[in-house]
Amino acid sequence: MPPIWRAFILIAGPISPAFAQVKPPPDDPFAGVTAAPAQAVEIPARRGFFIDNFGFRKEIMSQFTWGEYGSAASRQSVGFEVLKKFSTASSTVASFNLQGRMVRRDGFNPVSNDMEGENRRGWFFEYHNFYADIYNFLNPVLSPSRKGRNAGRFNLRAGRFYVPFGLNLQTDTHGTVLQLSNDRNFGFERDWYTGIWGSLNKHVNYDIYYLLGSGYDLAFKGQRGIAAGRLSLGNRYSVNYGLEGGISLLSGERLAMNDHGRRIETRRMGIDARYRRSVPTGSVTATAELSAGRDSRRDVSMQLYQTEYIHASRRWGAATQYRQYRQPVAGTDASIIGEVTWFLRNDVGNSNLHWIKFNLERRLGRANHTGPDTVAAIQYYFYQ
Repeated sequence: MPPIWRAFILIAGPISPAFAQVKPPPDDPFAGVTAAPAQAVEIPARRGFFIDNFGFRKEIMSQFTWGEYGSAASRQSVGFEVLKKFSTASSTVASFNLQGRMVRRDGFNPVSNDMEGENRRGWFFEYHNFYADIYNFLNPVLSPSRKGRNAGRFNLRAGRFYVPFGLNLQTDTHGTVLQLSNDRNFGFERDWYTGIWGSLNKHVNYDIYYLLGSGYDLAFKGQRGIAAGRLSLGNRYSVNYGLEGGISLLSGERLAMNDHGRRIETRRMGIDARYRRSVPTGSVTATAELSAGRDSRRDVSMQLYQTEYIHASRRWGAATQYRQYRQPVAGTDASIIGEVTWFLRNDVGNSNLHWIKFNLERRLGRANHTGPDTVAAIQYYFYQ
């Protein structure tokens, strides 16, 4: 044995006798060394329904409005949102969303984010989202190869959510003062429905639903309900080009907004688009929704145009909107709205929002000839 190995054994022997017995050849000092057995990795057990993939958001809103001739109104609310996802080790299989508010109203002025509030004076509990999604619901009957090819293509939704017409499906307007066109177009922006949604391919998404047509209340009073479908641009267009858009069709029978004993035959066809573009000082978003159809044999049309600017700091922004709803017999509702927002927080993912808004609406036409022509609003909003 070479002298260097004798010295090594004499030094190491008192520390590790077992290792000292190993005699590796000079060309392989690790020969004869046995690797320790791998230790099993212990995966912690799931910690319960209210911890794993569970989200709880808090909401506070304070809104004051003033109309012409001294009419003033107040809307105060405290709300919440519950989000729960059900997952396996490799995928999310379902999700659930519940959103509600306890609201106190004193007085009423017509503003676009409170179209249903006229008959809710005093305290009122409002539910908004109440639905469940089941993702890839055909997987139990598909082969492993087909599951991969159809991932994201067949999803099931049931409950109360935005009417699947126009841009509302991909736009959360829950806390904002400016709203899209569905509330004025149909009398409600959310309805009870069930159906399927997903991606046809990387370019086109689809939504197909049956709506109850009752708006806020889960009620069936003889209406046949509504069939609705929408084709929209795939998510890649929004991510890569800042472009969203689609075409929508809706046909059936719904209940009147303020008279649930009256049924309205409803037909609509719509087209919509939204484009976001960066500019040197921030970003600009342009939105348009156009639709036409019939309500109980009367032609109706709706158009909405909105431009929004957000400063690069995401601390302030401004927006303007023009909307028009026309019935040849009843007349035309039209408004132009301006808004300025100061953001205390403005999370890109909309999971942490905190703002103060100043909103001014001037009504250019009134089909029902009621309410003030000018309404000013100030809103404080917190969501986290």
